[in-house]
This record gives sequence, C-alpha cells and structure tokens, in this order.
Amino acid sequence: MRELSVYYCPVCGRYSYNQPADIPACPLCEVSMLLLMPYSDFRHLDQEERDMQLLQKMIAGDTSLPSHLLAFLRSRSSKEAATLVDSQLHQLESENKKLNDTIQWMHQTIWELLCQNRNLEHQLEKQPENHQTGQDPKNMPSA
Repeated sequence: MRELSVYYCPVCGRYSYNQPADIPACPLCEVSMLLLMPYSDFRHLDQEERDMQLLQKMIAGDTSLPSHLLAFLRSRSSKEAATLVDSQLHQLESENKKLNDTIQWMHQTIWELLCQNRNLEHQLEKQPENHQTGQDPKNMPSA
C-alpha cells in the first residue's frame, strides 16, 4: 500500500489526504489539487506550520497572492465565525446574568422600602390624636 500524501487546492487552500495515484479535485473549486507534502511529514506540524507550508506553496505556484489569500481566509471563515459566535454568546450570557442579578437586587430593595413605608404608616396611625391634627405636644395646655 502506498503512503498517503497531502494535496491542496491552489485556489482556496483546502487540504485532502490521498494516495499519489489518486489526485483529487477540490470539492469547492472543482480544480485539480496539487501535492503539498507526504502525510508523514504533515502530521507532525501544528496548525500554524501547516498554514505556512500551504501559503508558501500557493505563493510559489501563483504570484496573485491577494486572491489566494482571500480564498484561503474564506475557506476558514466558518470555523472562525463559529468561534466568534461562541465568544459573543458567552459574553451575552454573562451580561444577562449581571442584569438579572441587578433586577433581583432592585426588586428586593423596592420590597424592603414598601415594607418600611407600611410600618411607618402603621406607627402614624397608632400615635395619639393630637399628632394627627398637627398640634405640637409642647404647646398644649397643661392640666
């Protein structure tokens, strides 16, 4: 059995793992893919090193870098968009929790103020009649 090789699309930069006898076509661009390197070398690279190898091959094959770079970024944009959506979702959940905590605090504060107000009203109702008429107890005639 022959060893696997890594092929790339010269237009969009997609990878494909195939045997050398089976040169694939890009499923997105429908062009023949080109050899990047043997899979045994490719698997030891991290994502950044793989991207550098791909860009170097793309630049060497065609000097119209802007179109290739844009196509490459477009092919990776769905993963990045998902990452952005996840981070925005986390941020919104965090903000929502803070807002809910604030609403609960406000509700508790309003409830406590209403209870205090009722207690004060009950205390005023229990005071002697002279306080309700507005007379000052110091100015009242003594008996």
